[in-house]
Amino acid sequence: MQVLTISTDKPEVIRKKRGVHRLQARMLSDRDLVVTDAFGLRNQLVHSGPLDDEVEALPVPTTLLVSSDGQVLWIDQSENYQRRSGPEVVLAALQSHLDTPE
Repeated sequence: MQVLTISTDKPEVIRKKRGVHRLQARMLSDRDLVVTDAFGLRNQLVHSGPLDDEVEALPVPTTLLVSSDGQVLWIDQSENYQRRSGPEVVLAALQSHLDTPE
């Protein structure tokens, strides 16, 4: 299993803030929204990013559980762009879909 995070942050910002949450994940930058658009996750309503950032849009906050062959097994999408589900929700999905022991 591999955990990836994808954001519109610049790579240097990702490197600088990598240790803030102590997340052991590969963190990727999607400045051109290629991955965001591939999953249909471009936020069409609100651009809440910094005003001086040239990113044209932001993704809808989403957590995906994707199989090694690219099949989306589970999706959790926030209605409020400022909120994400807690880690317990993601852990429950992992346990349900991957038979991960507690």
